[in-house]
Amino acid sequence: MLREKSVSRSEIYTPKSSEGLYSHPKYPFTDSMTLKDDTIWHLAHSSFALKLDGRLLVFDYYMPESDRQGKGLAQGFIDPEEIAGEEVYVLNSHSHHDHYNRVVFGWQEAVDDVTYIMSSDIRGVPLEAISLDPFQEVDLDGVRVKSYPATDAGVAYSVFVGDKHVYHAGDNAFWNWQGTMPDEAYVDVLAVIDRSQPMDIAFMLCDPRLEGLGEGGTLIFAKTMRPRLLVPMHSFGEYGINEKMRGVLEEHAPEVKFWPIKGPGESYAL
Repeated sequence: MLREKSVSRSEIYTPKSSEGLYSHPKYPFTDSMTLKDDTIWHLAHSSFALKLDGRLLVFDYYMPESDRQGKGLAQGFIDPEEIAGEEVYVLNSHSHHDHYNRVVFGWQEAVDDVTYIMSSDIRGVPLEAISLDPFQEVDLDGVRVKSYPATDAGVAYSVFVGDKHVYHAGDNAFWNWQGTMPDEAYVDVLAVIDRSQPMDIAFMLCDPRLEGLGEGGTLIFAKTMRPRLLVPMHSFGEYGINEKMRGVLEEHAPEVKFWPIKGPGESYAL
């Protein structure tokens, strides 16, 4: 069994210039941008930005620049100039192409205060990135991150910011492809998640490929972990599954608030 390991602040490096290795085109913002606290932006698939307690958390950013159709969070993309004044934490759960793109390391050219937290299966990261195996923990001056093993690749994360507990599943899902797995198998997977304080926000899979087979564990997760807000992800652009899941949760887990996302760039005020 893996033992939990803490990573000290001394192991965190000051961001250096990427020297063109992770180039990012510039989309200048002519107006002074202030991102609202207590706000979630859905970017695409499993990628989100969350402004909480004065920090901006970015989860599983993966979008290639070739997919860009506009600028800024409101269009589902990160532009470094828009977040330049923020205290930014970039977390990627694993190396799959729909959860990670090395373009994130180019943001440090515009953003002075950025910390990278990567799953250890992501290779070729800059020295300043913190790599976490499952069951590791890092405390970053008021932002505490814990990692858990995923049922596919990499890790899932709990992030504790201020008095809030935020969970991002990555690919830690109920992969019930054959329809033969008992719900209890996924309940056992969730048993390792920190329960020292209630879960305020959970970014959890609601996968249309598994419709009728547990959707990746959405309802099991809601009933087991009882997050105050459940945010669906991993939809591959098929957002109709979210409206269906809202009905399921209203019937079977009515105490869990649910955000039925309809498309990239949507925001939610906490």
